[in-house]
Amino acid sequence: MIHYLRHDKIDRNKWDLCIDHATNSNIYAYSWYLDCVCEHWDALVEEDYESVMPLPYRRKMRITYVFPPSMTQQLGVFSAHTISQTKLQEFIEAIPDKFKFCRINLNHGNTADAKLNNLTSHTNLELELDMPYQNLFELYSENTQRNIKKAAKFKLSINKKGNISHLIHLFSQNKAKTLDSLPEDFYPILRKVYKMLNGKNRAQLWEVYRGNELCAGVFFGFAQQKAYLLFSAANEKAKESSAMHFLIDSFIHEHESSNLTLDFEGSDSLSLARFYRSFGALEKNYDQILINKLPFIVNSFMKIIRKGKK
Repeated sequence: MIHYLRHDKIDRNKWDLCIDHATNSNIYAYSWYLDCVCEHWDALVEEDYESVMPLPYRRKMRITYVFPPSMTQQLGVFSAHTISQTKLQEFIEAIPDKFKFCRINLNHGNTADAKLNNLTSHTNLELELDMPYQNLFELYSENTQRNIKKAAKFKLSINKKGNISHLIHLFSQNKAKTLDSLPEDFYPILRKVYKMLNGKNRAQLWEVYRGNELCAGVFFGFAQQKAYLLFSAANEKAKESSAMHFLIDSFIHEHESSNLTLDFEGSDSLSLARFYRSFGALEKNYDQILINKLPFIVNSFMKIIRKGKK
């Protein structure tokens, strides 16, 4: 039987053990990660934490709605057993009626019935680092191999103990200026996630310098033999010198012949997905589900929360 539990009734030890043993485990579903990225989350729990589904939520205009928090690509149902379409549908139907609107990113282990649900598919790319570096390098596209050789001409250097404030500044002065908007809580949540994972020895922040100038960087989070590319930034000099190619290639080289999987975290951006694929990464996509129980007069509210605004 599936039970709805408020946050204060959740047994966090049992919850995290369920995520530990889930066949589709990911970093976003741990209680300590959810605590960082959302103020409120309740849950659906099957039996004695056999399967679980987090429900991060907000309230606006007296309406309670489920949403995907910043820096949280995939949630949905997690279990040590294979999750059938029927089981997933049972969880979806068990979401309490008080949640009038739900926008939920499922995970690659969840396959919803498109006939019963409003679904959109999203791109994620992963690379298994279980081969020697030379074999991994051969999976790279010819263009990426050329870019790595090109980067060697610029005498780039890597600092593996980077500063999150420096990376945020680099992003805000470059990529952020090309975006229509960012969630209001994006930078505070990013800082909280980095601080929390760093405190658990689950974070690495790699910076690339061209001379004395920071030109690119990546924040990696680690859980369950997987490295997640949680945040990155680069400037024009990074593009000129192929600094991001250099950084990713260096990370792959360092973790060759390991049990680690590099999760690139997307992307639905065609250019970014092309970049990740160029390292030999394969698609492990996921669906987003929409549940709308809102009256017609609040359609404008629905549009706001679809954009992820607070």
